[in-house]
Amino acid sequence: MGDGVLDDIERWFVRRGLPHFVERRDAAATIWARALPLLVPAYLLLGLNALEVGGPDRWSVGANIGVAAIVVAALLVTWMIANRLRGRGALERPRQIGPAELAVFVLVPAIPSLAFGQWGDGVQTVIEAIALLAVLWAVTSYGVWSLLRWAANRTFAQLALLFNVVVRALPLLLLFTTFLFINAEVWQVAGTLHGVAFAAVLAVFFVLGAVFVLSRVPPLLRQLNRFADWDEVVELVASTPAARALGDVMAPTQRPVADRPGRRQRFNIGLVTIFSQAIQITLVAVALGAFFVLFGVLAIPEATVGAWTTIEPVHVLARWSVGGRDLVLSESLVRVAAFLGAFSGMYFTVQLSTDSAYREEFAEDVAPQLRQALAVRCVYRRALAGGSGKELR
Repeated sequence: MGDGVLDDIERWFVRRGLPHFVERRDAAATIWARALPLLVPAYLLLGLNALEVGGPDRWSVGANIGVAAIVVAALLVTWMIANRLRGRGALERPRQIGPAELAVFVLVPAIPSLAFGQWGDGVQTVIEAIALLAVLWAVTSYGVWSLLRWAANRTFAQLALLFNVVVRALPLLLLFTTFLFINAEVWQVAGTLHGVAFAAVLAVFFVLGAVFVLSRVPPLLRQLNRFADWDEVVELVASTPAARALGDVMAPTQRPVADRPGRRQRFNIGLVTIFSQAIQITLVAVALGAFFVLFGVLAIPEATVGAWTTIEPVHVLARWSVGGRDLVLSESLVRVAAFLGAFSGMYFTVQLSTDSAYREEFAEDVAPQLRQALAVRCVYRRALAGGSGKELR
């Protein structure tokens, strides 16, 4: 069996959001090359961040244009030199991105600020670049785009089921959250949050929901990763590239060995289960947040917002006059609606996991796909071991 079959199996894993099932790990330089469509715009944004177009320390128009040109030129020169050193055309898309290119990504946007003595801006740019690299690595390494496409397709296929669950969960959820919405303490807390603190509070609800979903993965994985005989494996992988490797790995006298996935692979499976529900939960959270924005505009006057938040003056984003009544969309209203929308998303996550009808439907839909992936992994690992059945480490 040639490497072509293994390559096809590995691409099959990646398309289904399971890149960490690939045992022949890509080199870091190759993974960074896959992230190139994200690296280039991120680099340019960092370069724009280096400009000074306002404030007491602003540069002249000529200085800003010159700095922007230097940042773009550094990108092009690095691109061409790296390609030449690797024996490729100067303007071809790189297939590998190494430490030198990443150093350019981190350091070059900060050089103008450092050259003008703005050390704080320079250090901030370097920190932002490192943080961006970490995010881009996670997004590329775990195939987040593949997961999003797969989750979006599943969401549209399950709209009827989702509607039924929402109808059952919505009355109690609306009763509880509406009571919170007209509570002054909630406005004093959520309506006055800003910046990182506000984002962190919303993230807490997401993390709690994700942890609840992940806690259900280990028993599901133990159940799915067992195969009685090779006939079952053959049936599961029939429509996948792994079917072409069966002749080299099957041992009719041996039971197929499906060893426990590694830590990164288990986390990858957890991401699949999270993403399979994430879009659905996000739709519900956004819809409820929009409902509270509308309800607040219609029912909560500006004076009440000021009294509840103790913020004077109230930051009004938009104002209308309808039937002699002033309707206002305030920043505090948007923050409270987002807070309750995120809280509703966490509540809905728990509801999905405890609702027996949805759980059965979810298991019937997701479990076969995960079980098929685990069967393909069983064949793939035996193929890597030369069909001997030896356990890979």
